[in-house]
Amino acid sequence: MTTIYLAGPEVFLPDALPIMAEKRRLARQFGFEPTGPGSDENQTPIKRTAAEIYARNDVAMRRAEICLANITPFRGVSADPGTVYEIGFMIALGKSVFAYTNHPDDYGLRVRSIWYAGMEIDETSGRPRGPDGIAIENHGMADNLMIDGGVGAAGGKVFRATTLPADPARDLTVYFEALQTIAGIRR
Repeated sequence: MTTIYLAGPEVFLPDALPIMAEKRRLARQFGFEPTGPGSDENQTPIKRTAAEIYARNDVAMRRAEICLANITPFRGVSADPGTVYEIGFMIALGKSVFAYTNHPDDYGLRVRSIWYAGMEIDETSGRPRGPDGIAIENHGMADNLMIDGGVGAAGGKVFRATTLPADPARDLTVYFEALQTIAGIRR
């Protein structure tokens, strides 16, 4: 069975256990053996240190053949930083990496929505800038260009919702679509 590392911030949700159980069930339905933070081997009542959690995830990433990362915005306009680390690490290991987001808007649009009142267009570059003068990335991607670009350069794909679901932190529609597509590629 192909091992798939499931990266994402779901582990921080108060109802993480049933959400991760459903993600694992769906992964298995498509012929994958899930590993990573939400995997069966990590569902114990034992409280682990940060070093132990990192070590377990490191081993799981090295063992996995594929990474599927949830880059739905987490605590802001961008993906969870731990998930972004896992994406980069898996790419560096030469693994197949895919990502998905439940937010349909481009990263630049999400950033501009926060800064809208004070946004200006730089006359030289044509780039939008926030009231702090810092340019706002505007490449039409789901998240920062290094995330989308890295996934694409590694031969993967970023899957995006077409509309914002009622509960973006828990909706598995795009996750299901990603698994279905990856399983089709692996055949």
